[in-house]
Parts: sequence; C-alpha cells; structure tokens
Amino acid sequence: MNPPPREEWVVVAEFTAFDTGLTADLAVSKLRGSGIPVQRMPTGSITGAFGTGMLPSELIKVIVPPEYEGEAREILAEQFDDDVLADQ
Repeated sequence: MNPPPREEWVVVAEFTAFDTGLTADLAVSKLRGSGIPVQRMPTGSITGAFGTGMLPSELIKVIVPPEYEGEAREILAEQFDDDVLADQ
C-alpha cells in the first residue's frame, strides 16, 4: 500500500535550520530506521528577527502519513525535547 499524498501528511516535529538543521536530519533518519515513511519539509518561513538578538532561520517540518503519527511521536519523544515536537 502506498502512503497518502504528502499534502495529507501530518507534522510531528519542527526545527529551525539555523541551529538544528542537522537535528531535523537526525529525526528523519531515526523515523526511517524504524520503518516510518517520513519527509523533511522546509517551509520557506523565516523565524527570528534582526534587532531582537535573534538571527533569521528557516523553519523545517518533519511530516509523516497520519497512520504513523502516534508511533512517530513516541519515537521522537524519546530523543528530543517537547519544544521541537509539533502540537497534536
């Protein structure tokens, strides 16, 4: 069975490329290693702002098919802080 189209996938984690782009890659690798179809999706959104002491950074979302959401969240919760896990 093929996974649903990517438009229907759900976000399970969000990372900024500035300081955790490699961490997003680690999350994707961990999920793939567990047999979960996963995509690393740059959003084109910029977070942070000049003048507030924060540098701008691209937001990266980690998405999975809906039927893998619970398992993916459990796996990522073992590895990452709650602040990178997407709200349910």
